[in-house]
Amino acid sequence: MPTLRFPRRRGATAAIAGLLAAAAIMLTGGPAVADPAPTPAPSGAHGSAGAGGTTTAAPGSISWAVQPSSQQGPDRRRSLSYDRLKPGTVVRDYVAVTNFSAMPVTFDLYATDAFNNASGSLDLLPATRKPTGIGSWVSDLKRTITLAPNARANEPFTLTIPKTATPGDHAGGIVASVTVPGQNGAGTVVKVDRRLAVPLNLRVDGPLSAALTIESVSSAYHGTLNPVGGGKVDVHYTVHNTGNIRLNLTQDVVAKGLFGLTTLGRAQADPLTDLLPGASYTATVHVTDVFPLGPMTLRLRAVPGQPAGVPPLQSRPEAVSFSVRMWATPWLVLVILVLLVVGFLLGRWLRRHRRTRRDRVLAEAVATARRQTVEQLKKKATAARTGGRAGAGASG
Repeated sequence: MPTLRFPRRRGATAAIAGLLAAAAIMLTGGPAVADPAPTPAPSGAHGSAGAGGTTTAAPGSISWAVQPSSQQGPDRRRSLSYDRLKPGTVVRDYVAVTNFSAMPVTFDLYATDAFNNASGSLDLLPATRKPTGIGSWVSDLKRTITLAPNARANEPFTLTIPKTATPGDHAGGIVASVTVPGQNGAGTVVKVDRRLAVPLNLRVDGPLSAALTIESVSSAYHGTLNPVGGGKVDVHYTVHNTGNIRLNLTQDVVAKGLFGLTTLGRAQADPLTDLLPGASYTATVHVTDVFPLGPMTLRLRAVPGQPAGVPPLQSRPEAVSFSVRMWATPWLVLVILVLLVVGFLLGRWLRRHRRTRRDRVLAEAVATARRQTVEQLKKKATAARTGGRAGAGASG
């Protein structure tokens, strides 16, 4: 167990609080161990800080572990975690570095801050960036140590919580790194910083708040060539941890149409763990098989939860919802409808045109027959008159 030292002016009350805080240490995380056969990172990379189990070193490789420890050696803790410590508290603790390699190795030791990267995963600042949070609160840690093969060092350090520290969660890590030669994509020999870390988590005593907001929501609909099939809705949004504690998240998106009466599709985003206070995470969710029915409502919902091993809050964090409206135009269906309407009107016009032409031909035939009949009657009448005059002249 770590030893805690408080400012003397707090007296017996502070000492009792320190004992209670020591008893409330969380057991989370795990020892960090190197890969027995690592792949060098690209030029300029700092490697990554990770956690895992113990491995056996391959011949000629470097393998090591970083674990929470006591003065005697690694203990049962899986991370360096401290709960509800007051500003001004001083914690003395140990971290163990074990060299599993078959050769002596020199390690660089330092503490740094954690952050959420673009994918939402928890990461540590590179060695070239100076920490401004919990990493800067660690002191009395050796800068370098050299370990013989299969040797271990239990290194002490001091964590001093500033009197100005804000309540809530602060996250970082204590890193043991080693520089090894490697090659970049161009085949040039470079120095690669391989590092492993043990998580460093602290909850400063004070009012705790679990709060989320959903921001910067945008959406787009992509249709399909199948007139009776559904398209895809792409939803982009940002989840912002506006509280002061770490949160896990489950997220889903539901597409509704016809005034919210019909569910057109739904999808879930990948679960997110350890979204730090003040951190933001931008997610993209694809909702498939969404039939376009014009007006559509997208409902986004983020359900927060607490990481495993963290003392529960008195009230459960509330889910956050956000709705956005969009228009999914069924262009192919509209084109088909337009073609059907055009085809119907064209057929109607053709039928009317044929009927008009037939009526015209019939009218012309009737007129022709009538004219011919009149002409024939006139000829007969003329012939009859001519024949009558001829008979009268003969008889005289």
